[in-house]
Amino acid sequence: MLSLHGLKRVRILLVALISAATLLAAGVAVMGFVLNARHERAAQRIETLWHPAVVEVGFVRAAVGDLRAASLAGAAGEALRGKSRLTLREHLGELRQMTVGTDDEVDAGIAMLDRSVALWLENGRPGAHVNLMQVYGLPASSVGADPTEGTYAAVDAHTKELAALLERRGAQEAQLAIWHMHSVMFYILSLAVSVLVAAVVGAVVLQRRYLAPAGALAQRLRRAASGDTKDAGPPSGSSRSWIGLLSREAEGVRERLAVSQHESRRNREALVQVGPAVQGLHEILVSREEPGPGVVVAGDVRAAEGLIAGDYLGTVRLSDGSTAVFLGDVCGHGVAAGLLAVQLKSVVKVGLRLDSDLDSLVRAVHHALAGEECFTTLAIAVLSSERSLLTWVNAGHEEPFLRRADGTLERLETTGPLVHPFLEAPSGNWQTRTVRFDPGDLLVLSTDGLTEGRRDDGEEFGEQRISRVLATLDDPVPSAAVTALYTAAERFGVDRGRDDMSLLAAATL
Repeated sequence: MLSLHGLKRVRILLVALISAATLLAAGVAVMGFVLNARHERAAQRIETLWHPAVVEVGFVRAAVGDLRAASLAGAAGEALRGKSRLTLREHLGELRQMTVGTDDEVDAGIAMLDRSVALWLENGRPGAHVNLMQVYGLPASSVGADPTEGTYAAVDAHTKELAALLERRGAQEAQLAIWHMHSVMFYILSLAVSVLVAAVVGAVVLQRRYLAPAGALAQRLRRAASGDTKDAGPPSGSSRSWIGLLSREAEGVRERLAVSQHESRRNREALVQVGPAVQGLHEILVSREEPGPGVVVAGDVRAAEGLIAGDYLGTVRLSDGSTAVFLGDVCGHGVAAGLLAVQLKSVVKVGLRLDSDLDSLVRAVHHALAGEECFTTLAIAVLSSERSLLTWVNAGHEEPFLRRADGTLERLETTGPLVHPFLEAPSGNWQTRTVRFDPGDLLVLSTDGLTEGRRDDGEEFGEQRISRVLATLDDPVPSAAVTALYTAAERFGVDRGRDDMSLLAAATL
């Protein structure tokens, strides 16, 4: 038996160990609180500052493209030019207000872009004697490293530089947020280890017979520290003893660690696509105007990743009362392809509103791809219910389906190559075709994400299945056709993660 002096020494040692463990746990808890607060702040800056700022720069770039296209159109684009100027100033003001005081380099980049835009607008004001091609015609990639200020090339260069800077800032904040999350997880493990150390030392001093349960507990915690959080249930030990209580606490630590790992994965995914920004870009890609009289249209874009796709569609009511519908597909998918798709859709809509001929419109899209490393396919169709005519141009896109009122199917052939910045685009490169389009006829446009979609065994959905679905429609209207085709693709088991899948259908009443 221990003497009275020995028992006193044991009690002093136990109190010292418990005090040290308590101080360690308190220090780790404070550190964990600070790291978690920093993580929340970094994640909030990404969600409320950097990603919205990148989206706002995309709107600025789209407005610059609209103004450039309208200015090159001459007198025909006067009304659109004024609207584009106003839109450009509004988005610049929102971008400046959104980021003011957050970063000196970002503030300087926005100020430089603001000055460049102001000088560009001044050079392009009505009555100014300027060379339109010099002021509006060439992008930064065509001019060189130092474009002349007051030109579209300089504005384009500053816009790209600012977008790249904002992307870098967002990536830096993302890395910081991930580091903070890892630090919080390390805090949880450190707290668990400190409790374990106090328990093991107390067991050695007071109750040797509890060393075996404590060893089993340590082994479970080591597995949890290595990332194995699937082992459920407390280890062996009396529920009334201190080791049993510690076992239940360790099980709670394991559960919190599993939750933290899940939250870390979810936060990394959220940093790639922030909800409001992604939803806004998706709405731009799928938005359609009201068609002209006697025409009904239906369509949708289904992205391979999240909500942002490289496909873009639209409907524009033309000045003569006819209706233009279009469907395009940028190579690839995801955020980069989606941002380019937004820009190309803006070019197509501006050209249609200016009543440009279809060949010139596709060449404008080709011009917008200058300096890019992507290509696009594009199909545009103009429907006139009064003249019962359908006029189209097909730039390397999937051949549209034309279902006649009697149930027979036709295909609208390709009228020119796909739109690639490395290919030449002479006048007449994309020819126009015309065909009868009577009430009861149905036009269906699709992207290769549907026709070339495959299921797990490698079999392709194919054009023949699309033809069978359209030929057997009970109610051959656009909405029914789109629903039937998407339903058929789901039943076939098309892997939707391979490519974006889009449909657009139109008919006359």
